[in-house]
Formats: sequence, C-alpha cells, structure tokens
Amino acid sequence: MQRCVMKLDDKKARAKTARWQAIAEAAAKQSKRGIIPQVREVMEYREALRYAADMDRKLVPYELAESLNDASGMAGTRSIIGGLVPDCSVAVFIGPEGGFSEDEIQAAMDCGMNPITLGRRILRTETAGMTVMAWIMYQLEQ
Repeated sequence: MQRCVMKLDDKKARAKTARWQAIAEAAAKQSKRGIIPQVREVMEYREALRYAADMDRKLVPYELAESLNDASGMAGTRSIIGGLVPDCSVAVFIGPEGGFSEDEIQAAMDCGMNPITLGRRILRTETAGMTVMAWIMYQLEQ
C-alpha cells in the first residue's frame, strides 16, 4: 500500500502471520465458533486483489466513496450489506491509517470491488474493520 507505514520483511511477516493465526484460533474458541478462520500470509496489494477476485462480494470502505459514480452514500452501503446472503464469500479490504490512494481504489474497482462508506466519520484501521465485520455479522447471523 502506498500510504502504509508498517514494513515487514519475510521473517517478521511469518512471525506476524503465526501470531494472527493464534489470535484467530483463540477468538474462535472463545466465541464458540465452529470454523477457525485461516490467516493467509502477507501479500502485496495486487496479489490480494487477485486472491479476492472469486469472492461473491468485494467491499472496500473508502472515505471518498460518496464521490464515486456508483456510490450512493449510506443507502448504497446498506443495500450492499443488506444483499449479503448466508454462505456467500465476502472480501473486505481495510486501508492503512493514511487511507487508500486514488490509484489503489481504481485498481480495486477494476477488480470488481464495491467502494462503500462507513458514514461521516473517518475511522481508524482497527475500528473500520470491526465496524464492517459487525455489519456483516448482523446481516448474516439470523
């Protein structure tokens, strides 16, 4: 990512991936989740776009989503989230603290990603991910 502050070498990336997998396993057990999420290795942005290509829905929260042609504010976000159905696969791309660059958003849209808004406030990376996941859980866990 162009505006990402954190840089990982291969050794650090492997250590982080192992740590994140352990966190995913502990969280799954704590929440009595039957399926433990699989944490993938760190990958380049374009590689992640290719990886997500086969997902049923692809979401990218973007602070300027309302200014894009296909975006229609929170109503558009509600419609996209409301259209999720059980057993569909969903990719969510959360940007770095500096936000996505225009080129990164264009690349995402070229790969079928839907820019969505999270409202009037710009959220931190940690809270943006939790917000989107909460909305998805609300929609899918009926």
